[in-house]
Amino acid sequence: MAMTNPITVENSMPEFRSIFSSLIDEDGYLINQEHLNCREITGKSLLVLRTSKDSKKNNKAAKEFFNIQLPSSLGISTGENDAKCFWISPDEFWLLNNQQDKENLVGKIKLLPEGLSMTDNSAAYGILEFTGENTDNLLARWMSYDLSGSLKEGKVISTTFGQAPVFVYRENQKLLMMVRHSFSHYVVGLFQDSAKRI
Repeated sequence: MAMTNPITVENSMPEFRSIFSSLIDEDGYLINQEHLNCREITGKSLLVLRTSKDSKKNNKAAKEFFNIQLPSSLGISTGENDAKCFWISPDEFWLLNNQQDKENLVGKIKLLPEGLSMTDNSAAYGILEFTGENTDNLLARWMSYDLSGSLKEGKVISTTFGQAPVFVYRENQKLLMMVRHSFSHYVVGLFQDSAKRI
């Protein structure tokens, strides 16, 4: 009887698929109307960095291993190849990179100094990009956070959309929302329905 190779991290490659694909129109949009567009951003990897209480050590490791500066509270920093680092809490940061850079970054996990750790969370979230002047009006229907008054460029927040936890930030006059895949259809259903009333 021939033995097959066991599935291990070393010999398996995850396949990334769009969780929103069944909801996207022929032009690639979830919403495509005057002054309001929403599309999915793909090709990104999301790594979660947990840090120690030693901020000097944390900043040194982020620069040395990921060539990025850790942002201040509720902020974003940007590195090479459009890499982003988001402040989530005093000891947690999310690194958003291009998918092709992920293997190199994951290879550095074992090299991190004691007290720092990293996990690959790429498959947990979908990223939606909103453009148009009606974006804040659309999202305000289901979000308690004041997007238009409080979410400035370069700031990040964790909040809820309806009953779903989401992560939201602004960049280059666009609003981006990270949605857990388990809530994706629920969230899209809420804003597609609301978009009809704008």
